[in-house]
Amino acid sequence: MSNFLTKIKSLFLISAYKVIVSFERIINKGVVLDFLAKDFVKNPYKTYNSMRKHKPILFSQTTRLHWVTKMEFAQEMLRDKRFSVDDRKYPIAEQRRKEFKKAGREIMLEQFENPSMLKLDPPDHSRIRKLVQYGFTNRYITSLEPEIKKVVDDCLDKVHNQDSFDLIEDLAKPLPAIVIAKMMGLPNEDLDQFQAWSEDLLVGVGGIGTSKEDIKKSGDAYEALIRYFEKVIITRKDAPGDDFIGKLIAAEEEGDKLNIKEMYGTCLLLLIAGHETTTRLIGNGMFTLFNHPEQMEVLKSNFDLIPNAIEEMLRYEPPVHATVRFAENDMIYDQKNYKKGTAFAVSIAGANRDPEANKNPNKFDIQREDIKHISFGYGPHMCIGASLARIESRIAFESLFERFEDIKLIDESPLWGKNLIFRGFDNLKLKIDKKKAP
Repeated sequence: MSNFLTKIKSLFLISAYKVIVSFERIINKGVVLDFLAKDFVKNPYKTYNSMRKHKPILFSQTTRLHWVTKMEFAQEMLRDKRFSVDDRKYPIAEQRRKEFKKAGREIMLEQFENPSMLKLDPPDHSRIRKLVQYGFTNRYITSLEPEIKKVVDDCLDKVHNQDSFDLIEDLAKPLPAIVIAKMMGLPNEDLDQFQAWSEDLLVGVGGIGTSKEDIKKSGDAYEALIRYFEKVIITRKDAPGDDFIGKLIAAEEEGDKLNIKEMYGTCLLLLIAGHETTTRLIGNGMFTLFNHPEQMEVLKSNFDLIPNAIEEMLRYEPPVHATVRFAENDMIYDQKNYKKGTAFAVSIAGANRDPEANKNPNKFDIQREDIKHISFGYGPHMCIGASLARIESRIAFESLFERFEDIKLIDESPLWGKNLIFRGFDNLKLKIDKKKAP
């Protein structure tokens, strides 16, 4: 009976969604943000371009958000104090609180009320970021290169003698999870469990048709990680060590230190932001190269182009597609009135393809000069781990091209994942025709 009711409810929701899509198509003169459309999942940029041409700030009935696809406006919203990232202050917060309470997620509710710096505005954000920065000095991140190279080599050693492998499962997923675990000084015996929690965590986030089971799995992983980090931090309080967690414990600025909730919130943020972003960057970047074989050949013949190629990958096929900001107060923006709490979806993917920011934005060019993108954010919330993601992906591409003479995509039309926020592939199977000696 419950399955029958679930199906009826699902059919009702789909029907209601289709009505909303039809209505939006009429009022926006054919422009509609339809996340369920196969064409959108395959290529959302056509829709973003249409939205930008129609209105650079377009209200979407399907998401109840004002979508910003113009680079100038996107950058301004990401740096301007008139736009807030702290959703606790706005009507959406009550809905979130009710959902956590109904699901019995007391730990998640507590974390919502005491968010990481990702969900804080200045001065709270500035205070925590200043302290966290002690764990992200350029010197420290650069010092991780040998360890990152070893992790990449270990991953590729496991598949070297095979005829094929899955780029996502065999390299792009484990690489950032293992690196983050090692950064934090987690014991080797915990790595498998840590990686499993990391993968489960994002199953229920930003997906199309996410099941209750996926949401539960994600919530369970979230709470398990919070409890895990709390235990690790308490254990190390008296002897912090020189790893990332040790640096968080030791960090002090003008007598101010991070409390334990801020520390494990930061650890969780590093995991979520660092893991999925790097995974998608490697997968999306390689797929884009396969679709532009002439660019692939240029890159394989000149490894010095890899850093610039990575910036173009970030612009052209970003791992993160959108972030949300709220109007801090009633305001006039772009000659329109907006109420306090109005939610704006800053379209990273849309802004990156704005022709006013990048000439020929729909062309993938690894030698493009003056690349403009906001794939690591912009302004005060610029991704603190961007340099780590860049190093991981650079070493991954270098190692792949050094080790294998020829790599081919087995399925030339792999399915994009259902996650709308972190766009990428769940699997990307590659065939190795020729191998170099290890």
